Amino acid sequence: MKGSGSNIKTLVAAMGLLGAVGGCAAHAPLRSEVAAVDAASSVLQADFEEMVRTRQIPGAIAIIQRDGRTLVHARAGWMDVERREPLKQDALFRLYSMSKPITSVAILMLADQGRLRLDDPVSKYLPELSAMRVYDSGGLDDMRTVPASGPITIAQLLTHTSGIIYHFTGDTPVHQYYRRYGVMRDTPVGRTPQDGPPARSLDALLARLGEAPLLHQPGETFAYSYSTTVLGAVIERIMAQPLNQALDTMLFTPLGMTDTGFFVSDVDLDRFTTLYRATEDGIEPAEQPETSDYRDRDRLLDGGGAIVGTAADYLRFGRMLANGGEYGGKRFLARETVAAMFTPRTAMEGPDKVALPFGYGVSIGTRETAAAGLQPFGTVSWAGSGNTYFFVDHESRIVALLMTHELTGADQARTLRIRAVLDRAAAPFLKR
Repeated sequence: MKGSGSNIKTLVAAMGLLGAVGGCAAHAPLRSEVAAVDAASSVLQADFEEMVRTRQIPGAIAIIQRDGRTLVHARAGWMDVERREPLKQDALFRLYSMSKPITSVAILMLADQGRLRLDDPVSKYLPELSAMRVYDSGGLDDMRTVPASGPITIAQLLTHTSGIIYHFTGDTPVHQYYRRYGVMRDTPVGRTPQDGPPARSLDALLARLGEAPLLHQPGETFAYSYSTTVLGAVIERIMAQPLNQALDTMLFTPLGMTDTGFFVSDVDLDRFTTLYRATEDGIEPAEQPETSDYRDRDRLLDGGGAIVGTAADYLRFGRMLANGGEYGGKRFLARETVAAMFTPRTAMEGPDKVALPFGYGVSIGTRETAAAGLQPFGTVSWAGSGNTYFFVDHESRIVALLMTHELTGADQARTLRIRAVLDRAAAPFLKR
């Protein structure tokens, strides 16, 4: 950061309507919209206050904007519940997997610049991944593998169809391998005391991934994974910079995201939230700001889950996507690239086996996902393990964002309740 030195994934924006997204011209609010704004803000604030009171969340900020104008805003709860420190408007939140759209955009920017192709084998940039093998049969101690049928491509990493996994998304022999041999970074998310020592650097994690079996053949199916982490390594190799510097050059500085990065320094420690974990009775502290890995300047730079930032900063990123790749007079992505990003290419399975289409780094809402309470129709979106969540709707020119600091783990019902308050507040402003 410059001033300072999966749950179900959902959200963001209508496909094929990028041409209808103009600049950020201000629109005078209609009287009916003023009433809707007042009602949505009041209900959202009341929802948050009740969830804080009943210890479903420690605190939250939500903002809904159209063309950069704030329609709805609510903030309630605490930076630290036990110390009764009120949640600051400029609080720093762990984005976890909401880092993924940022890294995916950086990869697509390199593609627009002709510095890579999406059908390139990743081994062109990362030779560590040039001889991948795929799980075939057996258990952890008698595992049989076969050679990969083809190379992992950049596009497969963007769509999580690479065959790479996360250690915490299942209990197959491949997941067990990841845990035993520390094919992971050091994070509170999904860790158990029995896991092997985690990788301490991106290069070390790449080496472990290169030796680990893939869960399935590249391109075969969706499996949520360290794929975006690998894309961060691709960015490092092409840019010849550490990932924090590369993302700062490409995105954070041009977008004015001055409070976004991989580290929290002493000067910003009072703005860094305590992380909580969901329990049957409410919440309990999971990580204190002072001892967080975000304080470690030598931490693994994971573009898939290790960025920290503020609500205001992430809204700038969301507005760039809502504007078809442009923000503040600067073009970050070609409109055609944004359209490609928001085009369904595979699907992940949500609760009750509802299919959630997935593009390049974002999920895409359908009528089925809307009916199931997973993601509003016509939006593109993503979320993080700490229950940060955003979506963009191009037709309505809406960006909606929710920031909180609670790991819910397997409690999908609570995650859906948290996101539902934002979905309900945004509903009056979505045209579909």
